[in-house]
Amino acid sequence: MKFLKILWQILGILCSLLVLPLFVSAITGGIMQLEPSLFVYFFMYPILTSAQVAQESGSLMGILNMAMGYIAYLITAFYMIYAFRTIKSWYKKAKQFDAEHNTESK
Repeated sequence: MKFLKILWQILGILCSLLVLPLFVSAITGGIMQLEPSLFVYFFMYPILTSAQVAQESGSLMGILNMAMGYIAYLITAFYMIYAFRTIKSWYKKAKQFDAEHNTESK
């Protein structure tokens, strides 16, 4: 079980490193240039890259490339939710610990 947790952490971090820079770039570019179409570009990116791969290597490789891109998006979304919930639980535990020890010192 510990091996699966380590594997999940590695996979989540790697997918996040691949997807989040493009996400931040699309969001900031869309806001700075006042072009909402750049938001759509982020979600269309795996389709656009798969079209290029399909022209070069064949349609099956294009479909696989698109599937891997959207799977990376899903893994990143789930990992970010998991990470935020973990950090929130750490914060609650620290706050509870701090409250318990502040009442003892008074």
